[in-house]
Amino acid sequence: MSKKPDGYSNIVECPYNKAHQIENGRRFQTHLIKCRREYEKCRTLNKVQCPFNATHLINEPERQHHVENCPDRVIVDKFRMPVVDSIQALQRADNIKMIPQNPLDDEEDWDNDAPTQAYDPQKYCEANNIIRQCHGMQPSERKAFRKQEHLRLGDIRKTK
Repeated sequence: MSKKPDGYSNIVECPYNKAHQIENGRRFQTHLIKCRREYEKCRTLNKVQCPFNATHLINEPERQHHVENCPDRVIVDKFRMPVVDSIQALQRADNIKMIPQNPLDDEEDWDNDAPTQAYDPQKYCEANNIIRQCHGMQPSERKAFRKQEHLRLGDIRKTK
C-alpha cells in the first residue's frame, strides 16, 4: 500500500479518468458530474453508481463485488440491524411506562353554539372611519358616491 505525501491525503482518483486527481468532498462530486458528461460521449464500459455512496462509480462487471465490499455499506448495515446488548434491551423494556388513553372530556361543542353572523367587510367599512373606493361607476354616480362618503366620514368623526 502506497502512502500519500503530506497534504495529499484527501485526494481521490476520478473513476472515469485515472489521471484526474481531485480533492474529496464537494469538488469531487462536481467533477464527477462534469466528467460523466465527457465520458458518456466516448463510453466503452458502462459505469454504475454504488447504492451506498453516490461518489462510487464502478464498472458494471465489478458492481456485485463492490456492493459486497463497499466501505460505506457498514453505515447502512448499522442502521438496518443495530447491535444491542440484550441486557440493556431488557432493562429499557422495564422502564417503559404505559399511559392509559383517556377520551377527551372537552366542554366545547361547536355544533351547539349559537349561530353568529358572518363578517361583512362592506358593513364594517360603512360603520368605521375607512375610505372606500368606487369601481365601475358612471361619472355622475361616482360624484354622488364621493359626496355621500364625505358626509359619512364627517358624521363618523363627529361621533368619535
